[in-house]
Amino acid sequence: MFIDHFGRQLFGWGLETIVFGAGRLAFPLFALVLACNLARPGDQAARAKRIALRLAIACAVATPAAIWARGAPTQINIFGTLGLGTALCWVLASQSNLAWRVVLCGLVSIAGLYVEFGLTGVSLVAAIFLWRFKLRRETAALAAIMLLALTYFNASFGGVYGIVGTLVVLPLAWAVTYVSVVMPRMPWLFYAIYPAHLALIGALNAATAP
Repeated sequence: MFIDHFGRQLFGWGLETIVFGAGRLAFPLFALVLACNLARPGDQAARAKRIALRLAIACAVATPAAIWARGAPTQINIFGTLGLGTALCWVLASQSNLAWRVVLCGLVSIAGLYVEFGLTGVSLVAAIFLWRFKLRRETAALAAIMLLALTYFNASFGGVYGIVGTLVVLPLAWAVTYVSVVMPRMPWLFYAIYPAHLALIGALNAATAP
């Protein structure tokens, strides 16, 4: 992700480059980690509600930095994508009033048009959550289909680099399951680093502008 952002926003690398391809790994990896966390045993609906609110706040905080780095508010940052995906996970896990859940699905469908990776990215989070929540062949197939849809989405911008960069998440996720490494819990690290690196890109662009 950082290689992609610095390479394209600061150094002017194009879409059909290895830099773009390297950046395509980030979102499916984030979606996988988030969805698996949401699907852990316990009150999944309450967890999804809490994390969706946290992501909404992070999205709002990161938006000025994202606009500064990219030059225009063409798309809401990745926190928005993950937040909307988490909202769909709440719909799937909650026993709340059906009408409210239908309304939320409609709002997510509209908002998903304006975030990074679009509705494809939003739906990938929900599909992986459903797979880990239900552990059935049908849900596994749905998650695979959504990953392929995201691969097609990225390929439409970055060609073969988009394809390879997206699908690398599969062997990486498989390899991680065989590595026993205890990592310290730093839940707020990503929330801080993401807007900080965008602000740095914006500042460097401003400092080097003619």
